[in-house]
Amino acid sequence: MRPHILSRTEVIGRQTSSLWKIYSRPRASPVWTRVLSAPCPRLTNLRVLDDILCRRFTSVQNGDGKYGGREGQAISKAASVVPPALEHKSAKDLKRTNEESLTGLQNDSRLVTFWGSFNCKSTKPNQLFKSYLQLPVPRLQYLSQEQVYGLLSRISIIKKGDENTMLQYLTIIDDMKTGRVPIPRYHWNTAISFVAKCYRHLTDHDLQSGLFLWKEMERSAGVLADATTFNILFHLATNSNMAHLPLMILKEMKRRNIPMDRFSYVNLIIYYGKQGDGRGIRHAYREFIRTGEVVDIVVLNAVMTALIDAGEPQAAEDVLMHLIQLPTKLKSEPSSEDQSARKLHKDIRNLRWILAQQGFDPRMDLRLAPLAPDLVSFAIFIDYHARETADFGKILSLLNDLSECGINPEASILQSLFKGFALHGSVRYTPWTLQRLNAVFDAFMNRGYCINQDATLWCLRAHVILAGKKRGREVWEILKMKWIEQGGNESEISEVEHRLPRMKKDL
Repeated sequence: MRPHILSRTEVIGRQTSSLWKIYSRPRASPVWTRVLSAPCPRLTNLRVLDDILCRRFTSVQNGDGKYGGREGQAISKAASVVPPALEHKSAKDLKRTNEESLTGLQNDSRLVTFWGSFNCKSTKPNQLFKSYLQLPVPRLQYLSQEQVYGLLSRISIIKKGDENTMLQYLTIIDDMKTGRVPIPRYHWNTAISFVAKCYRHLTDHDLQSGLFLWKEMERSAGVLADATTFNILFHLATNSNMAHLPLMILKEMKRRNIPMDRFSYVNLIIYYGKQGDGRGIRHAYREFIRTGEVVDIVVLNAVMTALIDAGEPQAAEDVLMHLIQLPTKLKSEPSSEDQSARKLHKDIRNLRWILAQQGFDPRMDLRLAPLAPDLVSFAIFIDYHARETADFGKILSLLNDLSECGINPEASILQSLFKGFALHGSVRYTPWTLQRLNAVFDAFMNRGYCINQDATLWCLRAHVILAGKKRGREVWEILKMKWIEQGGNESEISEVEHRLPRMKKDL
């Protein structure tokens, strides 16, 4: 990590030691408390099974089939105790009895259902996890180590993480801990990432859950954090209410000699935006350029988001308008290498100029990937105008630019529009009218958008405010039917149903 980055942050972060108080304090895991409260069966007591199943599940076998290590010795001693009902049987008879028991379990219909789901690539993560929960405990005895890792990967392959997916993932992690199955750093990082990203508003409880997983990974499992771990923790800390915690994490990265990568710098830019520090945004961006990393649309999206959060929306919009006007848009004709090089050089010169106008160093050495705004670029500004300015004309202009760039809008765009109707539709002489709301709702229903909980809630709020509760109930029935057809989550549907009667009171 470059020393001048930390010289700026150490002055701010020196006043607190909150991270280390949380990190070093012995406590029960808040994550596991939440998991235990979830409506799913837990692995609580292995003694309900016969002796051979306990031995297979709670130990690690060597290549010759024997159990090694202190755990294996302890289990072997426990396994030598023969239940009173079997004392009169010989060791050979006991072995045959145990093998027959295992054979009976292998023929269980629950196993057939699980392996059918596991081997089918089209099985959805929720369905796969439900079939996993139906396995006789201890569940992991039927899977090899590689299959357990494959199950975790299948559960985590989702478009957007939520609390339900987090609980599913942590349930399997808990089973792996109980079963002495090694947990690689990648899966620890994924578990922390679920805690960091599955909630829009992070509570102190969620923050402690993420930090506890980090503590458990390093102290209990002996797996040291890497740059990816710290990037996830930095993201977690940035979304918390502890303003100095991200800087403490940066100091810990420096202490361990872990260099900042492109994700670290993107997180730092976002952090300074949340702190309203425009100088910090530009400082972090200059440091990112000096590392020689490629500037792509992900980095510029982070810069634009941070500038808006820091109260500089015009500076962010200037960057977007320049990106829209770049000759590297999708509508440009394919060109030769020389033409591409000249265009890229021109793009670099133009972007350097526009960034210089917003306070960035004009002499910075930019390395650019082919740049064009993406869906996120437009979603940032559409959501900003829907929340803050209520400028419907500006949103229509952005939607037109979105179409000209060949980008298909997704549900997130319509969600921002519904938010605008809900926040500004009750104002007199507003352009956010019921007629326009109906047009957006028709597009939401008829153009194949994926329905989610947030978009549904904003849609219902908008209809309740502009047309009343009766119309809101009618819209909900239409939405619910479509949502169920798409295989929507039952708990999310139930939550929306519960919140609908008191929706206008919430606003």
